[in-house]
Amino acid sequence: MRPNTAKRKLQAGLPILGASVSAASPLVAETMGHLGYDWVLLDLQHGENNLGNIGALLTAVSATPTFPWVRVVSNDGPLIQRVLDLGAYGVVVPMINNAREAEAAVRAMRYPPKGDRSWGPIRGALYGGADYFAEAERELMLVVMIETADGITNADEILAVDGVDGCLIGTNDFSLSFGLSPRPVPDASPMDPRVEEAAQRVLEAAKRHGKGPGLFTTDGGMAGERIRQGFRIISLLGDVAGLRAGCAANLRQVREVADTISPTA
Repeated sequence: MRPNTAKRKLQAGLPILGASVSAASPLVAETMGHLGYDWVLLDLQHGENNLGNIGALLTAVSATPTFPWVRVVSNDGPLIQRVLDLGAYGVVVPMINNAREAEAAVRAMRYPPKGDRSWGPIRGALYGGADYFAEAERELMLVVMIETADGITNADEILAVDGVDGCLIGTNDFSLSFGLSPRPVPDASPMDPRVEEAAQRVLEAAKRHGKGPGLFTTDGGMAGERIRQGFRIISLLGDVAGLRAGCAANLRQVREVADTISPTA
């Protein structure tokens, strides 16, 4: 089976860098895959993607060195199995609140006797290789999202679950749990102390259980700071936010020159 180098790096304690794709565009997905990320997250939860087009995006990323992940809408076993069958090498499951929910996600990722995944990797084996059944448990990745008050409280038991490779912290959802507004993107200002404390609790729980702690970042400076803090799954600006930030910065730079030109008539 195709070796999951992103998983190997994470197991070695190294950071793995990725970004989300919200656009329903194979061209965008393939472009992101060629930029040098360790993983690219195809977003079914908040993007415009759906089961009708996710296969095309997975195929597009498969043409690049980057490993394709999918964030599913919810902790739905059949949906997790569908995206695995279509070729996802990593699955991100949102709103995990306790060990029982984490265990359900693990079961959906694994074939019997350790899980309840049904056989039929129509494209997963084509991308992964002929020994897909034998090696899937070793190569595929499960990343749970801890983003609610219950998830924060139960972070230790969630990350103790065998088969969970790491977590992503939804700091904006943390903020909502504390009655705060989501942070704009980009935003280099310090997070609310309550959110920061919650993120630290999850980080420490992940370290105790040898799992990869991760979060979403809004700029390169924040990403570097979080890596130094100990986070190892780093989500950088995705396609839509990166497009907006990059194009806006370029426009501002050129507009400063354009606005110095006086009309000729």
